[in-house]
Amino acid sequence: MYAIIDEEVPVAIDPYSGIVAEMDPGKVAVNLAAVVDKIDRLEDIASDLFKSLDPMTTPLVSYPNREGIYLNLGRVTNFVYGFMAGLLIAALIILATGVEL
Repeated sequence: MYAIIDEEVPVAIDPYSGIVAEMDPGKVAVNLAAVVDKIDRLEDIASDLFKSLDPMTTPLVSYPNREGIYLNLGRVTNFVYGFMAGLLIAALIILATGVEL
């Protein structure tokens, strides 16, 4: 993207870098600002994913003072998995012994 300074003389300015240059109609100017913004967002997400390995960090989009949320979520997940495994084992034992309810 560029802004044309003078129509008669093919001179334009790049508003992002401030460079004034002569326009060349044979070359295409591409604005990569939107792509760079998406790449920066992707880098933030990748960094947040890497930081989530530490249970005392906070997620990228969370409320303040939420340190240790990954640790609490891990405890709840392990509790639920253990409860489900216990129910499954109990059901298998009941079915194997043939206990009538």
